[in-house]
Amino acid sequence: MTRYKIIVEYDGADFHGWQRQKKLKTIQGELESAAYKFSGEKITVFGAGRTDNGVHAIAQVAHLDISNPSLEDKKDKLGKLTMGLNFYLARDTQNKISVLKTQKVSNTFHARFSAISRCYIYTILNSKSPSPLLRNKSWRIPIKLNEKLMRKASFLLEGKHNFSAFRSVDCQSKSATKTIEKVEVKRTGDIIYIRVIAKSFLMNQVRIFAGTLVDIGLNKKSEYQIVEALEKGKRSLAGPTAPAHALVLEEVKYS
Repeated sequence: MTRYKIIVEYDGADFHGWQRQKKLKTIQGELESAAYKFSGEKITVFGAGRTDNGVHAIAQVAHLDISNPSLEDKKDKLGKLTMGLNFYLARDTQNKISVLKTQKVSNTFHARFSAISRCYIYTILNSKSPSPLLRNKSWRIPIKLNEKLMRKASFLLEGKHNFSAFRSVDCQSKSATKTIEKVEVKRTGDIIYIRVIAKSFLMNQVRIFAGTLVDIGLNKKSEYQIVEALEKGKRSLAGPTAPAHALVLEEVKYS
């Protein structure tokens, strides 16, 4: 049995998130289907991050185990595995999922549990005019946002806190305490990027961060309300859950 680490890019618009679900198209389900068609084995693909419905990834990390001896004997097995998976993914998903890289790793490596940090980017188009190119990859806010206020407030979300106010009511995590390494707000022209880095996240946490910071940028909320939300833990005190289509899993790091 050989373990492979794979780097996956995908457009999540037409998928019901990462996690396999019966009768629904998911990223994990399509990868496992492609792996089965290529190897002839029923394979489970483990991902570093279980992205929500509609969320995209530039470099999702996953791993899978293959025991097929014929694959082990191939000199260029990594290249063939990449091409083999992409052959079926291209055909079955119309190139909406692609394996960028394949690497043989130790059997102790786990895409999810070995990760030391994950980085998500949320993209806001702060423009009165829609962008045909960015419409499926950004949240358009036509009213001018005060990114300086957003940036100042973003620092309050860093560090170790109980983030009960910043998670979905459907979140099943036993603890709402997380340590957020960095929340960065950066404007480039009409685009505002919110980059969030942590070892792990609660359900919808980054999207609620984005919705809260947008409310602050619109002067609907103040930074003191973030403090109150953190202290009281009530979901109603934080901002709305921002749309999924503007969120991208950018990077997963390992030691």
